[in-house]
Amino acid sequence: MTKKVTLRELAKIAKVSHTTVARVLNNDPAVRDETKKRILELADRHGYRPRKKERELNFQKPNLLALLVPDIKNPYHAEMARGIEDKAFEKGYNIIFCSTDYKSERLRTYVHLMKNAGVRGFIFSSARLREDIIEDLIEERFPLVLVNSRMIGENYNYVTCDNLKGAYLITEYLIKLGYRKIALITGPPNLSNAIDRLKGYQQALKDYDIPHKKRFIHRGPFQTDTGYEATIKLLALKDRPEAIFAGSDYLAMGVIRALGESKLNYPEDIALVGFDDTYYAANQKISLTTASQRKYEMGNLSVDILIDSIEQKHEDYIHKIVLEPRLVLRESCGRLLHENALSMTESSLVS
Repeated sequence: MTKKVTLRELAKIAKVSHTTVARVLNNDPAVRDETKKRILELADRHGYRPRKKERELNFQKPNLLALLVPDIKNPYHAEMARGIEDKAFEKGYNIIFCSTDYKSERLRTYVHLMKNAGVRGFIFSSARLREDIIEDLIEERFPLVLVNSRMIGENYNYVTCDNLKGAYLITEYLIKLGYRKIALITGPPNLSNAIDRLKGYQQALKDYDIPHKKRFIHRGPFQTDTGYEATIKLLALKDRPEAIFAGSDYLAMGVIRALGESKLNYPEDIALVGFDDTYYAANQKISLTTASQRKYEMGNLSVDILIDSIEQKHEDYIHKIVLEPRLVLRESCGRLLHENALSMTESSLVS
């Protein structure tokens, strides 16, 4: 008599995860038809019959979604996560949060754990251009959405902001205020949002015939220490910048700390702008000019797209949404100083 295989043995034969086999046996619509057909044929051929424990596993389909972010301490991720959580709750789903600390191995571990826990879809915030585990999910057609990032390739859902345009607008605004020596501190070269913000900054300088200075550009993780360390280096230059464009509000917090330790004030000694429009940017003491990514809306949209993919309301449709950024003008860029100076000049001319 031929020994019957277990669910895990069947998964090994089919060269898929045991959760994929369970989803096939559960008739999950998110699994490709060819995958279903192959696994069902193998199950029949090898005489698979679910045991009681396996039947219980097969029929457990919690409405769980997973959100993976690099650093939940970053207010950008926290505010965007709130938009995700609120929309998921409204739709009858629950969210699991994890911080990956920008580590691929940690990301991979969390993905495997969550798939085994029955998560039905993933939202990845600030994913790298290449990430093997996400590419595996895309190949498997497991429901997922990227937020505030894009990867190499086309066959996946994403919701992001026009980072290039946002960086262009904010750099252009500094130029129009009269600044010519503008530094940029931005994220690493393996993140699409950091790449686009650099391009927007460079394009604005080019369009206004302002020389591009490599020593004015610093790149690193979107963390406060990056902003702090880059600012210390910029302030040590003989021709130090007149303005600093921090590629995120979180980076800007590091810039503010470095300026304070150097006994410099913004905007009087050096102008400062950020990107994201997180809640503390509006703090009266900080008053940071920045570009809004519409974080809460981005989070809402990502959940709508993910649930649409899970429930296959629009089969094989790929969502690629790019939101328009908005400039939020506050005092950190020195606009009031420039307006007052212009006003005084005009009044002296009149007299």
